[in-house]
Amino acid sequence: MTMFSPVPGRGFEGVGARQSRARDPARRTLWFSAFGAVLGLLLGGYALFTAAGTSTQAVPPEDVALVNARPILQSDFVTQTQIETGVPFKDAPPADRRRVLQEMIDEELLVQRGLDVDLAASDPDVRSAMVAGVNLQVDAAVLASRPDEAALRAYYAAHRDRYTIDGSMDVRDLLVRPGADLAGLRAALHRGVPMDVAAASAGFAESGRLGHGDNYDFGVKAKLGLALYQAATVLEDGAVSTPVTDGGAAHVLAMIHRTPIRQLAFDAARDQVFQDYQRDARAKVERENLDFLRGRAEIRYGTPQ
Repeated sequence: MTMFSPVPGRGFEGVGARQSRARDPARRTLWFSAFGAVLGLLLGGYALFTAAGTSTQAVPPEDVALVNARPILQSDFVTQTQIETGVPFKDAPPADRRRVLQEMIDEELLVQRGLDVDLAASDPDVRSAMVAGVNLQVDAAVLASRPDEAALRAYYAAHRDRYTIDGSMDVRDLLVRPGADLAGLRAALHRGVPMDVAAASAGFAESGRLGHGDNYDFGVKAKLGLALYQAATVLEDGAVSTPVTDGGAAHVLAMIHRTPIRQLAFDAARDQVFQDYQRDARAKVERENLDFLRGRAEIRYGTPQ
């Protein structure tokens, strides 16, 4: 049974209606409280992240400046200032310090701009510099370490052929013409007949590939080719080789004077051994780094042109 009671100006209303009206103020109070709490959180967060002196605005103690949130390190600033002024950092005038800092900020801005426009994609010099920079980072551990004596000696022993003083030779490359007398050439040279006279009288002609006088071994190899060079290296002074066919023609090599290749002792070659050791170590870590990067990359090949 519904109970009604008189309400001034409204007549009779039920108990449920009176209860519903009683709950409306409570709901409004709850809604305003929630809205106020959310608004307070938003304002508090804004104040937290924008207030001066907060972590998002302050420059960390290890940095001298932030450029678009990218740091310029104090240590780099000190080093650059000392390099440019030529005096210890503490003695550098404030004006010079400010100038150096502005130069470093300008450089950082230009670097960031280069990254924004992907300069490496269009400028070969930038690409080369980036490749060199990445390899230098990879090589840092190798460059910082020094191999011990045992490692260097082992490397020297494994690459002895690198540590020599190149030989030289005064040799004639003679073409074998029809009727040429090899025994007569050897006999004439043995009697002390000059090379040019002995070769001509025995029916040989110079190929013209080599000039007269001493030629370094690498030059002889380049001009005569491997087969003729190898035939010459085994000759002693005054000796003549057996005929060697090269390029469809028969040649003999007549040695006037030979200075053989000389092996350098480890102590004499130590500096070069160290440089070669580091070079090979750098090449190894750079190759390993590329293998790692390739393993992580997605590489697709187009149709070969």
